[in-house]
Amino acid sequence: MLSKQIEDRISNIQGDVGIYYRDIRSGEYAVAGNKDVFIAAGISKLYVLIETFNQINNGKLNKDFKYKLKKKDKAPSIGALMHLDEGKEFTIEELYKLMIAISDNTAFNILVEILGIDSINKTMNNLGFYESKVNRTFFDYDAMKKGIENYTSVQETGEIFLRLYNGQLISKEASYEILEILKYQQRGYIIPYYFGSNTVIAHQIGEDEGIIHDSGVVYTRNPFILCMSGNNTDVRKAESAMRDIALLCYKNSIRYN
Repeated sequence: MLSKQIEDRISNIQGDVGIYYRDIRSGEYAVAGNKDVFIAAGISKLYVLIETFNQINNGKLNKDFKYKLKKKDKAPSIGALMHLDEGKEFTIEELYKLMIAISDNTAFNILVEILGIDSINKTMNNLGFYESKVNRTFFDYDAMKKGIENYTSVQETGEIFLRLYNGQLISKEASYEILEILKYQQRGYIIPYYFGSNTVIAHQIGEDEGIIHDSGVVYTRNPFILCMSGNNTDVRKAESAMRDIALLCYKNSIRYN
């Protein structure tokens, strides 16, 4: 029933679309759309956050380590760090919180350089996620010319959020802290759109030309996971559909209350 409702809502959206829904308590899930793996844009920040906590957990990285901002670090578009003076210091913890809360692209690039692309992808593979990859920093124009992209899988991201919710990613403590950080995501124009301010949502969003993503956990009385992605699409139309799908999923989840 829900899969059919979702398919009906995305039927007039051109391009590549993928939707994944899971009711956490009942285990009911729905998959819709015409694709599972997408160019990631900002959703790849979730995978960098996971590797950051992995390296903190295994003692390779200290969240209090201070990094001094350099002119070459500054990435355009979204965030605050690009506007700050070179030489200012930020802890690892401040960087990953900025990367998520305000989707700071410079913070993402710095963390990718510190963590290492190979380490990020090795950890994702070790966790069983083979399609979700970070292959370059943002605005690496040489890599972009070669067609090198970051990728996300709707269903893998759904599994990531399920493991986080169950305290099974890296460690129980790390899972909890990652979700707490994702609750402060300030870009609330897709999944949170129809929900009141009292509804807690831990999610990560990504957007670029023709690209839109929003994935996370909605903490209603009957919590659910919703992961939505679009590539090669009209972003505004896709956003509207995704908002409606979030509402459909909420209405489906309250049947169990």
